[in-house]
Amino acid sequence: MADAHKRAEKIAEREQQVPKVHRANYREAVSGRSRRAAIKAFCLECVCWQKEEVRLCTALACPLYPYRPYQSGSKQVDNRTGLGAGLKKSGPGASE
Repeated sequence: MADAHKRAEKIAEREQQVPKVHRANYREAVSGRSRRAAIKAFCLECVCWQKEEVRLCTALACPLYPYRPYQSGSKQVDNRTGLGAGLKKSGPGASE
């Protein structure tokens, strides 16, 4: 039971570092009820909670790479060398 209490403390500490907009997803992820939420939280934390950086991820050897959230509809690999390099929006909603 001590391990469960220690884990709950660590989760509460980390949750305070998570941006408020992502806390609900983080809570779902650490509950163990959603693999999708866990992958999303892991990827977001990896890139400092920036959705666009998850989409532009260059960690091709990461085991979660093919499952990362926020991929474009075509799911094509982005071959740019720097995160966000030369970002240009196109298609519906590009003027947003």
